[in-house]
Amino acid sequence: MNLLRRVLLLTSIILCVFTPAFAQVPRHDFPPVGCWQVLCGDFHMHTINSDGKLTTRERVEESYKVGYDVIAVTDHGKPRAYKVAKYVGEPLGLIVLPGFESGVLGKEHYVALGVPPTFKPRDPHRWAEKPGQETVYYQDEMRAIAEAGGILLQAHPPNEWREPTDWGVKQGVVIGVEIQNGYGKDGDGTGPLGGVHCYPHSFDWALKHNLALFANTDAHYSRREGTQPVTLVFVAERTAAGVMDAIRARRTVAWFNGIVCGREELVSQLVLSAVEVRKSGATQLSMENRCPITFKAQIDNNVISLPPYGRVSCDWRGGDEVKVRWLNVWTSPTSNLETTIKLSQPQLVQNLK
Repeated sequence: MNLLRRVLLLTSIILCVFTPAFAQVPRHDFPPVGCWQVLCGDFHMHTINSDGKLTTRERVEESYKVGYDVIAVTDHGKPRAYKVAKYVGEPLGLIVLPGFESGVLGKEHYVALGVPPTFKPRDPHRWAEKPGQETVYYQDEMRAIAEAGGILLQAHPPNEWREPTDWGVKQGVVIGVEIQNGYGKDGDGTGPLGGVHCYPHSFDWALKHNLALFANTDAHYSRREGTQPVTLVFVAERTAAGVMDAIRARRTVAWFNGIVCGREELVSQLVLSAVEVRKSGATQLSMENRCPITFKAQIDNNVISLPPYGRVSCDWRGGDEVKVRWLNVWTSPTSNLETTIKLSQPQLVQNLK
């Protein structure tokens, strides 16, 4: 009997200590957008395998706890964390991609995604800008990454568009760029967008050069409390291959610090699928939000804050059509999303390609 009591006591202690990490996962589901599922991703983070402070297990469990669906552990020059990350993450329902970080000597940093864990990066963060140097020529290493099945995104980009990124984009190897990096500091190549410091110039680059937009934590220490940067990925299937396909097709949206940034055709479909607007009596509108983003909507002169999974009403004496300006949804560094919703018809979301 005493032994049984000890076992039960020990079990209770274990549950008390370990269960909360997985019991407080914030709700972060989205309704389907056309034929796509929307996943929350973080594709740039570090562990003690490079300059991070958490073990791989701790980083993966933390990622689950804060509400990510898909992650990549991207230690500097080392994809070795992938096997442990996958082993820890898959039972939690996380999709885990292999990856690492590297770049040009003293210049650009790139995150590689989708390379096999057996890939051996050469001269991490020491790629040469010209052939015949002591370290690997950046074009040779970019080609090797592409031949291994990988892709690159430029991390925390400085505001100068240089030849290595230009060449990588033209070759189809560099296909994404961070518009937000949670580890970056204000003034470190950043600027304001909607009252938030990020990389507005990289938003312009993404639109001009057809790049996928990313908002990543670049976590080295434990993640800070509060909402984390999120890359929303619009996938046809909830698998690693589905995520890679979506990134290659540029079906990503950056969500961070209360703002959403993406191509108009994608963010408009996101908003129309998440927010239902309908008449509520003769003089009111009812707005229901079915996703974890807080939206700020302007209808005529009324500014409405629509909380996650919440519903609000506002005065409305118009007809069967309402024009909404979404104040925290950006389709370029200078433009907000604007939609026109016909109240007498259901909101239709097209299948995206």
